[in-house]
Amino acid sequence: MPSITETMRSAVPESTGKKDLRAEKASSPAPDTKGTEAGAAADTQVDQIALSDSVVKAIEGSKFDAAKVEALRLAIMEGNYPLDAKRIAENMVDLERMINS
Repeated sequence: MPSITETMRSAVPESTGKKDLRAEKASSPAPDTKGTEAGAAADTQVDQIALSDSVVKAIEGSKFDAAKVEALRLAIMEGNYPLDAKRIAENMVDLERMINS
C-alpha cells in the first residue's frame, strides 16, 4: 500500500507544482443527448482542482517513516510502549487552552 506522501506526490507534477485532478464521471446514467451539440460538450466536461503552492510545499516537506510507524504499532500491541501519564495530561491541558483561546 503506498504511503500518503507517495499518493499526494503522484497528484503533483514536478514541473509546475500544480496538477489538475479530473473527477470520474458519475455512475448514474446521463440523459440521452447523443447527436446533439450539447451532448458532445457534456461528454468532454470535467471537474478540476489546482493545489496551491503552500499545499504542494507541505506535501513535499512531509516525511513519513513507515518502519518507525510499524515499530511503534508493534510496541503498542505488545504492551512495550511506555506511556507517561503526566506528559499526556499536560498536553491535553495545553490543547484545551488552545481550543478555548
